Amino acid sequence: MTKNLFGIEKMPDKPPTPASILVIDDETAILKMLAMALSRKGYQVDTADSGEKGVKKLQANEYHLVITDMVMGRMSGEEVLENVRSLKGEDIPVIAMSGTPWLMEGHLFDAVIPKPYSLKLLFEMVQDFLSPLSKNVPLPDA
Repeated sequence: MTKNLFGIEKMPDKPPTPASILVIDDETAILKMLAMALSRKGYQVDTADSGEKGVKKLQANEYHLVITDMVMGRMSGEEVLENVRSLKGEDIPVIAMSGTPWLMEGHLFDAVIPKPYSLKLLFEMVQDFLSPLSKNVPLPDA
């Protein structure tokens, strides 16, 4: 503990919470890999293995960014995007992961990352979307 000007001990300042990312993908291996990679970069990462579970997490939590697969079980990435927009508005960027990015012309996503992709490209994209938050939310070094 430190002392203030009056010699009174004060609690140390609580560090701000890092930027939070929700990753939605029905492929467990990809979900785990992305969660581990983004966590190691210093982000707070939450995961959902279906669009439906992702929407439930969106209803209960605040995120700074959503990354979603396009083709999943019952709920597609497009439907996830619609739910993000209806629940949270335009403030949260949504990145789609797609094996067929050429079919995504005219999409409403903030970005589309083609599968397969390098983690370097993903990290750059995430950093680009979250850098405007850096005044309020701590971001890891690129």
